[in-house]
Formats: sequence, structure tokens, C-alpha cells
Amino acid sequence: MNLFRDILETRQKRIQEEIIALQRRIDGPKGELVRLDGSVEKQPRQLGLEAVTMQKQIETLKNEFDQIALSWDALKTVKDIPFVWDIAFVEIFEGDKEGFDIVIGNPPYVRQENIADPHLSREEITTENKKIYKAKLARSVYQSYPKFFGYNRDRDAASRKLDAKSDLYIYFYFHGLSLLNKRGSFCFITSNSWLDVGYGKDLQEFLLKHCHVKMIIDNQLKRSFASADVNTIIALFSAPDDRIDWASDKTAKFIMFKVPFESVLSAVVFDEIEEIREQKNMPEYKVYPIRQELLLIDGCEVDEEDERGAWGVGQRVKDGITENIIDVVKDKKSSGILIKSAKYIGNKWGGKYLRAPDIYWTILEKGKGKLVRLGDIAEVRFGIKTGANEFFYLDEEKIKQWGIEEEFLKPVIKSPRECKRILIDPKDLKYKIFMCHKDKKDLKGTAALEYIKWGEGQGFHVRPSCAGRARWWDVGTWEYTSILWVETMFEAYRVYRNVGKVYESDKFYGINIKKVPDELCAILNSSVTLLQKLLSGFASLGEGALKTPVYEVKRFLILKSSLDSSNLHKEFFSREIKTIKEETKCNDRCVLDTIIFDVLDLTQTERDAVYEAVINLVESRLKKAGSV
Repeated sequence: MNLFRDILETRQKRIQEEIIALQRRIDGPKGELVRLDGSVEKQPRQLGLEAVTMQKQIETLKNEFDQIALSWDALKTVKDIPFVWDIAFVEIFEGDKEGFDIVIGNPPYVRQENIADPHLSREEITTENKKIYKAKLARSVYQSYPKFFGYNRDRDAASRKLDAKSDLYIYFYFHGLSLLNKRGSFCFITSNSWLDVGYGKDLQEFLLKHCHVKMIIDNQLKRSFASADVNTIIALFSAPDDRIDWASDKTAKFIMFKVPFESVLSAVVFDEIEEIREQKNMPEYKVYPIRQELLLIDGCEVDEEDERGAWGVGQRVKDGITENIIDVVKDKKSSGILIKSAKYIGNKWGGKYLRAPDIYWTILEKGKGKLVRLGDIAEVRFGIKTGANEFFYLDEEKIKQWGIEEEFLKPVIKSPRECKRILIDPKDLKYKIFMCHKDKKDLKGTAALEYIKWGEGQGFHVRPSCAGRARWWDVGTWEYTSILWVETMFEAYRVYRNVGKVYESDKFYGINIKKVPDELCAILNSSVTLLQKLLSGFASLGEGALKTPVYEVKRFLILKSSLDSSNLHKEFFSREIKTIKEETKCNDRCVLDTIIFDVLDLTQTERDAVYEAVINLVESRLKKAGSV
């Protein structure tokens, strides 16, 4: 007990000394002003931005001091001694070392809804104590990096919050980095999902500002673990320093190996990669180096009404190297790049920098002024989440069994497997959705009421999504959408045209546009849109599945101009859609793509490259899924 208190006391004294030293630098020495009458007046020294930086360092040190004081108060008995890295490994964190030289790990992959206190048994876990435990996890990260998260210890509040959907390994990233000394190295192998999904944005921004992202390594041929249905990457970073934004001029490298790792376990290979300064495509691997400043810009979004800047897609040359830039915010007066005025919303590191072929960047360059975000011209929404599919979806046999009234049964497409064509035919659908908006008192004497009572006997009414409704059996009022996007794909790709009155399950996103839905549906079924889906979706699910979040679908770039594709609709929409490789040989598919290629002014070589890219991306994903 005394040992721990001595350690804490020593640390408090050291912090006090650092605070005093910083305050002295801010306050003095003072300059002298000689007046006309010969008198001398002392003037405080002007440090400007340097003083602001030192003041922030003082605030951080004061927060650390207060935390140590709390730890001191908590140490009343031996049983109160918690596990604290700094204390458990005092020989590592005290003195000159100040942390580990290297942190290596393969943390657990636990989806946000399954994160719970590991000290509790399964029977003891509740929704409430899971919420409390996740709040503690988040607070521990905020306390480790108070400046980045804007954490105020007195109010126990952070101005920036971690995404509540974060997988457990995200917390491990932040804590693992905090254990390093200033010269330390970090190496994790984790799921690749944080590279492309929304909850990875905070980690991405932190790394770009406060670490050197040395390497992100993937393998397109083989998965790392046979027992885990996830795709993984290897991440190599420097130690962080969140007191200042120092890392923007560092170069991050994204490496995609084309052969199994065991074939390239050579120092020579990594020495070669270390020396690469521009994009390089070798038989064994592909390297995409990019300055972290550009990665930060690429992931930023600025208010469209911000008169200081505008979005663009282009390139710039720095140190003799041509670099691609997407969504750059440029000052209209000075043509400079604005970062501070934009908000970082996340980036598709996996899609763009590990998997993207050259033709992707060509399309963005040639599409300047011709492309618009889907979410800017159409509404994109989630499909219906019932919370109890066994109750709400009824096939013909179940409908006959219960004799439910027709007014409570609506056509619905539950799975993409039900319809092989773009045009949805209600005759192909296997299910009806139970859609009842009435109270029980208004259902007296109906089969629907008996069915609801049966559902309660099965416990459907206490499931979270159902229990949260005023009437648990009422999924709400929904409008039909004209286009349906499939959330998860395998080796076939189709976006559905919904001309009838058909609702969609949560396996789809509904898309509504007031004008020309046939035209938009044709564009969404083109190979150019497919290429974006293959790069924007995340394949961390394993088994070859590729899922695209709804917010990514909204960001897809489609043609602004109208298409003369009316002659395509009957044949293309009505025939069965084949695998992607087979589709590239279909005449009507090529006619559609040619219309779009012409607008983008792609050469024949570039058109061929689009087909080659989509085929390779699909085949490599499926081959990797079956590699172990």
C-alpha cells in the first residue's frame, strides 16, 4: 500500500514541477519599455501561439494531477488497489523509459451490442449494466487523450464522443497506443472494418493528427484466421502525441499483398516497401503511399454554404510526386487548402487505398462536374425492421393456418433470393408482412387479434424492438419506394425497380426519387456504380459477403445528366441477372455501360479496365473468403 502511494506522490511532484516550468516560460522574462521621460516599464513577453500550446499542456497536466489525487483517495485498503499499467509495470513507466518500446496485440472482436463487463456472468448481464460498462470504456479513452476528445474532468464530459457502435477492439487501439514511450512502435492485427465503417472515423482522425501511420497491410489472397469469419489487416503505427497535431506531413502506406504472407516473409521485401515513395504495383504486392494531410482532407466534409471553400476532385504535385486528392476544400481567394473549417466524417481507407484500381481514380477525375451524390437527389432509407421476423413474415401456409384478414397482409420482399430480376414481380415473392395499425379493442372478433395473442404467448412482444412500440405488433406506416438497394451482396449485383406496391425488409434500403426512377435504376445497375459498391462496402463479415452501409449508398456518385436508356428497360429489367463476370458479356449490360462511359469520355482501354476491375474485385473477395 505504501509503495503505491509513494509512486503516486512522486508522480504528483513531477507533474507540479512541469506545470511550474511551463508557467514560468509563459510569464517571463519580461521585456522593458523606455518612455520619453526616461522611465522604464516592465512588459510581459509575447509568445503568441507557443503560449497557447503551453497553456493546453498545463491543463492536461492538471487533469493528470487530479486523477492521481483521486487514485490516492481510492487506496484505502489493499483490496482497493486496481490494476494500473503504470504501477504494475513501474519499472517501464518511471524513469527514462516512460512506456513500452513496442505493443503487439490481436484484441477480441466484439460487436457493440455484445460488449459487457467481463466480470459478470451471462445471467447477470442486462441492457443497463452493458450501457454503464460501455460508458466506462469510453471515459477511460477520453481520460487517456483529454485534448483530442475535449474531455473535462470536472464535468466528466467530452465534447467529442466515440461512436456508440464501435467494436471492442477500437478501445484496445486507443489504450494500446497509450502504453508506448515516445519512440515506441505499435502493431495490431484486427478486423478490417474500422478502415471503412462509420465507427472508425475517430480512430482514423486521431491517427492522422497524432501518429505516423507507417503501414496498413492486407492480403487479397488469404485470410489470417480459419476460425474467425472476419477479414483482418495488420496495422503498424508510431507512438502518439495528442498534445499537438504533428503528423500531417508523414506518409502513410497501404500495402496489399497478392500472395500468401508466408511467401514474402523476407526483410528484403519490407526494405523495398520502406523505400517506396509513390504508387507501385508489383507481382507480389501493391503499395499506395499518401501523405497523411491528404488523407485528412479526403475524409473531411465542409458545409456547402461555407463561402470560403468548395469541393473538388483532382491531383496535386508535391516533392515531385503526383498525388490524388478527393473532396479537397479549396479557398476561393487564395486556392489554399482548408482543413480546420471542415469536419472529419471518415474515409474508405480499405476501399480506396488497399483495393481501388487505377480506373477508379480516372473515373473521379473525368467525372468532374458530371457526377452528383445520390443522397443529394434522392431519399435513401432503411428497410422495415420488424424485431420478430418469425411473427411478421407469413408464407401461404401460415396465412391459411390462421386465416388472417387480407387488409392486414401486404406484399413484401424479404430476401434478394426471391427475385432474380431487376423488376420486382409480386408473383415471385414468398411472404406477406403483417401490418396492423389498430388497437386490440378495434380488432375484436378478427383472426388478426388471435394471431397477436399467439405472438404474445411466444414472447415476441418483449423483444427490444417490439417492446419499444406503442402497439408491439404495429411496425408503423411506410411509403412504398420506387427502387430497392440490396444491403449485402455476394457474386451477383442488382438494384431492384419496384413498380408495384411491395414493401422491403431490412435486407434492403429503399430509394425514392420523384422523377425518372427508371433512369436512376439503370444508372445504379451500371458497372460504374458497381465499382463504387465493391470499393465502399466492407467485407469484414467473411464468407464473401460485402455489406454497404446506408450512409455510403447516399455518398455514391452518379451522373447528373439524363440518359436515353428507355429502350433498355423492358429487356434489361425483365431478364434474370447473372453473376458479375457473366454480366460483363451481356449485350444490354454493355449498351447501358456504354451510355455512361460516353458521358465520362472514357477511352476503350479505360472501359475495359472497368470490367477487369469489377471482375477482379469480386473474384479476389470470394477467393479470399474460401482461402482457409
